Amino acid sequence: MRIRIAFVLTLLLVVAVPVGAEEAPEPMDVSEGRQVGPAAATNSLNGIYVSPYDGNVYVASVGGDEITVHDPDTGDLLDRIGPERGVHGPDDVFITDDGTVYWTEILRGYVGMLKPGHDPVHQFVGPGVNPITMSDDGRLFVGRLFLGEGLYELDPNLVDDPQLLNENLNVNSFDFGPDGHLYAPSFFTGEILKIDVDSAVPVTSEIVANVFGVASAAKFNSKGELFAVNIGEGLVMKIDFSGANNHEVVLDTVGTIDNIAFATNDRLFAAVGADNQIVRVGPRGNSVAITPAGLGLPAGVAVSPDGTVWVSELFAMRGFTSTKRWTSSFYDRFAPPGTAFAGSMTVSADGDDLVLSSGFANSVQVMDPATGAVSLDVRTLAAPTNAVRHGDIIAAAQAGAGNVVNAENTSEVLIGGLGLPLGLASDGNTLYVGDWAFGNIWAVTDAGTSLVAEGLVLPEGLAIDGDRLLVVEPILKQVTAIDLATGVASPAIVGLDYSGRDPEGFFPFGLMSGIAVNDQSIYVADDGVNKLYQFHRNR
Repeated sequence: MRIRIAFVLTLLLVVAVPVGAEEAPEPMDVSEGRQVGPAAATNSLNGIYVSPYDGNVYVASVGGDEITVHDPDTGDLLDRIGPERGVHGPDDVFITDDGTVYWTEILRGYVGMLKPGHDPVHQFVGPGVNPITMSDDGRLFVGRLFLGEGLYELDPNLVDDPQLLNENLNVNSFDFGPDGHLYAPSFFTGEILKIDVDSAVPVTSEIVANVFGVASAAKFNSKGELFAVNIGEGLVMKIDFSGANNHEVVLDTVGTIDNIAFATNDRLFAAVGADNQIVRVGPRGNSVAITPAGLGLPAGVAVSPDGTVWVSELFAMRGFTSTKRWTSSFYDRFAPPGTAFAGSMTVSADGDDLVLSSGFANSVQVMDPATGAVSLDVRTLAAPTNAVRHGDIIAAAQAGAGNVVNAENTSEVLIGGLGLPLGLASDGNTLYVGDWAFGNIWAVTDAGTSLVAEGLVLPEGLAIDGDRLLVVEPILKQVTAIDLATGVASPAIVGLDYSGRDPEGFFPFGLMSGIAVNDQSIYVADDGVNKLYQFHRNR
């Protein structure tokens, strides 16, 4: 992917400071910040289903910790079903004719059920529980993926123990065909499998098609035609069973598509996950986005030397050369290690390159955003939470080891004995490390380590700002400035939101709330309102 940055657009992001302008007084209020890019109403989309009970579109969101309900014509958000109603990090969703909602909780390993007028019911299956569907005669099936594997049949009342049908299947969102067989995408191979759920255990399957990529969903319309998703290419295809795999593309998106669902009138709805878009495709092939694209999981922030502002979103990363709309995007397309962007929870500038980390992909990467080329891709760390350039090395924080190490040589420990290392910032000589669990900020040099500040409240993103360190404290809804000479802390930006939900089973902080600076501005990500703010230093 090439980034074409027009000089005039870059200037839109940089406010010229007139002679005699004064430094903006602090603390600055959030109302003084300028929003960079659009904010979405949702937080990354996963499973999708059109309810036969009310006709609305239900979308599961692991990152949003909720199921959102949308009008199928307008996309308007009608309801949010979250933890207060028993839903925790849902990955897929299925709804029966009587309005009973079933969902899977991939991180916690539970399947949930919510009948109208009743309390939620949960049953443990195992981490990675992901796709869910029901046969025409009311039998309930789920699969495990990423954090486990296998196909299971469940008691629809979630009382009797789950029955393991095949322990080796790695399938995603599936559906029963008119022949009574279960059709499932083999996620990592791209094959479409036909599974006989009534055969002897382990149940048998056969390959009936291939989408030649990463397959994330397979669903039938009312005519018995099968449609499948190639998530990495952002394609929905009507499957050709002739053996030639001459599939008809019915939707081609720039981003990635997680899942699809059909309404009873054969309108197709696609969850264009990282863009927070629901796209509707009519029976004649006309498509329209019924929800606008926008930031849904803003986390790490960085500013490149050319002025491009980057924000990570777990499964995507955006580049802004104006405040209106992202001008470049990278998507996690599940490419082989070392070949492409693998998602990011944090991003930091490394000259013209970017340093990325993702605890979900367990990766630390160095990438050239001009070409998308990856020059470093490390997948052997213990739950990386952040990474930055520090002198000649890439320093990586490891939640699983409580330390910060050289990403390419984990035996080189820069600082250890931490509760949960998270925020990182370096000037090339001194590495600043935030301990989220204990509220401490440490300085690491060749001479050793020293305590810079203590008593902070669950500190997250860090940024060096001249002779001070900026620290995001989401619990206090502020950015705190720490004088590096005295250790004195004072509020720099106040009134932020940070009310985003953190799904159970993920990192306890969810996604790190990031911050970055340049000479003109301070940039802060606020996942409570899905916004990236720019605060001008001068007025």
